Amino acid sequence: MEWFFLPWTFVPQAPSWYESQWNRYEPPGPAEKWLIEIIYEIVAAETRCTRCGAPLEPPRLRADAWPVRVAARCRGTARHRHRADVSRAPDGLHTEPLARA
Repeated sequence: MEWFFLPWTFVPQAPSWYESQWNRYEPPGPAEKWLIEIIYEIVAAETRCTRCGAPLEPPRLRADAWPVRVAARCRGTARHRHRADVSRAPDGLHTEPLARA
């Protein structure tokens, strides 16, 4: 009956609490930055300023660490700022809408 327990010996173990906390501070990778850029370029193209109604410029990312900061300005004369945060969770990326700052 030794063969019965053999498959369970090769099952990968879940990361420990220490390992999961260590990876939490890992900066976003190139694929994540690219995905966030694509998402918010589409959102900015479809969104208008909540104050003056002008369309938004293409967004800029600050992707040094999590959460990633997204900033865009409206094309009106006042150039109102809009911001959003993107955070990483175990189930994927959590995006927020572009809101006036």
